[in-house]
Amino acid sequence: MSEPLNVDNMKYIIGSVMEYAYESIDDEKKNPTDINKGRSLAYWEVLDTIYNRLEICDQDPKDFGYPDDWEKPFFAK
Repeated sequence: MSEPLNVDNMKYIIGSVMEYAYESIDDEKKNPTDINKGRSLAYWEVLDTIYNRLEICDQDPKDFGYPDDWEKPFFAK
């Protein structure tokens, strides 16, 4: 039986998604196609949704690996 989801598991998942998200921003800068723009927007939406749900549940997103400026790369284009 698998273990329950805990903070460390969530940090790992969020960290992986964040890594792929930042890679998608680099891809968009190198090749600004609609698909690449859509990919980075989709990653931002996923990360933003998780961030907001953590706050709604009275959890500090920093405890789950979100840096203070996690959104900055998405809007510094």
